[in-house]
Parts: sequence; structure tokens; C-alpha cells
Amino acid sequence: MIFSEEKISRDGKTVYDVACAVCHQNGLAGAPTFGDKSAWGLRVNKSLDELTYSVKNGLRGMPAMGLCMNCSEQELEMAVSYILDSL
Repeated sequence: MIFSEEKISRDGKTVYDVACAVCHQNGLAGAPTFGDKSAWGLRVNKSLDELTYSVKNGLRGMPAMGLCMNCSEQELEMAVSYILDSL
């Protein structure tokens, strides 16, 4: 029997809870806090692609992949969308 190696995609909330909340729940290492629009400053004006790029490649105190080393780019994008929807 052949099994598919298709990766099951996690939703944005799941990725946030597993990887992003570590820093974004309490502003660790200067991370803008979840749900606090003022903390996100001008970042809220960036496109989803720009923000996902920053997560994927790292920015200032945020490491590349935002602590989700096994996330796909789509999962990272869904996590960014989840965070933006909270603002």
C-alpha cells in the first residue's frame, strides 16, 4: 500500500498558538502584542505578502520562520492573517 506524503495544513490559529503566541502574547523581545493595533504601528499598512516575507526570513528579534520551523509558507500566511484579523 502506498501512503500519500501530503502534508496536512494547520490553520492560522493553530500555528499562532503553537509558534507565534510565545512572543506575541506578551510582547517578548519587542514583539507587537496580539490584538493590540497600536502595538503593530505601521506594520498594519503592509501587505499580507510583505508580512509573511518578514516571518519567513526573520526581522529584528524575530527569528526566521517565527519559531515554526516545520511550517509551510501557506501556514505562515494563515498565521499572519489570523493575527491581522485580531486588530
